[in-house]
Amino acid sequence: KGTADGHRYLGSFIKTEKATESYFATKVEEWVQDIKDISTAASSEPQLAYAGFYFGITKKWNYLLRTTPDIATLLEPIERVIVDNLLPAITGITPVSETLRDTFALSPKNGGLGIVNPVTIADSEYRFSTIINRDLVDAILENKCEEFNPDSQSILKAKKECKAMKTKMEEDRKFHLLNTSSASLRRQIALLSEKGASSWLSTLPLKNCGFVLSKQQFQDGLRLRYNIPLEGVSLECACGKSNSIDHALICKLGGYTHLRHNHLRDTLFNLLDVVCKDVVKEPQLLPVTNEHLPRGTTLKQDARLDISCRGFYSALDKTFIDVRVLHPNSQSNLEKPLISMYRCHEEEKKTKYLQRIIQVEKANFSPFVMSTTGGIAPEATAFLKKLAQKLSAKLNQSYPNIMGYLRRKLRFELLKTTLMAVRGFRKTRNVKISELDLNLIDFYIR
Repeated sequence: KGTADGHRYLGSFIKTEKATESYFATKVEEWVQDIKDISTAASSEPQLAYAGFYFGITKKWNYLLRTTPDIATLLEPIERVIVDNLLPAITGITPVSETLRDTFALSPKNGGLGIVNPVTIADSEYRFSTIINRDLVDAILENKCEEFNPDSQSILKAKKECKAMKTKMEEDRKFHLLNTSSASLRRQIALLSEKGASSWLSTLPLKNCGFVLSKQQFQDGLRLRYNIPLEGVSLECACGKSNSIDHALICKLGGYTHLRHNHLRDTLFNLLDVVCKDVVKEPQLLPVTNEHLPRGTTLKQDARLDISCRGFYSALDKTFIDVRVLHPNSQSNLEKPLISMYRCHEEEKKTKYLQRIIQVEKANFSPFVMSTTGGIAPEATAFLKKLAQKLSAKLNQSYPNIMGYLRRKLRFELLKTTLMAVRGFRKTRNVKISELDLNLIDFYIR
């Protein structure tokens, strides 16, 4: 029912300016309270709170942004409560600087968190909506609704046009951010923009899939994501060197680098076991006899690789896989462009094993290289695509869903072991049993 000032219609408002402000003031109050409630929940379950906001709450105001013009200033209370309440509760970072706020507003695939500023997107969302619905608007204005037949091709073209404009707008914001931020943040955003690196953020926390993180794991993961020092971590490592995120991820004391490698290997092993035969962990290579192998090839008689299997690339053929997890901010990788960094590690593996595998084993070889930030090297990406094809055929499920699951699964498993390396206990020296007086121990026990 309409009034002289206006009335609600199809989720928006047909209005005078004063009535619109009054209507939206009420709606904004509701949304602000929703954000405060989810911020309270974030104090104990930040991952669930983030998922609820990312997948749920933002959809409440998206419709109104697309159907009502000139409401950007009315949304400022939402932005204030996001900055003052939500972001500190989810990330554990206080205060949130302007640079970090702009970073968090980017989509996860561009290095952000997807927590957008509704004030900055309101006008563009309305403009995109009018472009997509221009045919319907024209039909209404010409009073031809009864005979209106939407042109699906025209709508599809308009959607692609709007998507391209939206992508360009985000790229411009990202470009501006990169030009005004530190070299460290620029490097991090480049790493986080790699395919699959941010998949742990755009995933629902499903316990059965192993996608659930504790409060500390989630907030530590966000700090690692932007290379922000963790709270409650010693400034000095047990190895004697100055402690930092970058040092913790390469320090061999405590065995966390081996744990990270072995857990990724075991995850790949379990996936391959679904679609391949004769899957073996740490297979020993056949000895080298009279083969002429190029310089750099390992000649060790007891050499082993991480996994072997049959039937991956072709029936009965054997394939060897060797896993490596690199840290892109280590001294040896820091100055390298990302693609060169991955190629360097792949070539190192191939130099060491490829010709021996081809000539002695008569088999295939695939180096599987990932970074601690979740990036996947080109050959590992090709390997995953082939694995997704085989799993899709085996399980009778769609290839995109399988590929998405593989990226998420590997990312979560790698993230958990990476976080263990940063927080894990390291002791300076193992006590050898030969140094213990076992007779004295036996005396005290009795």
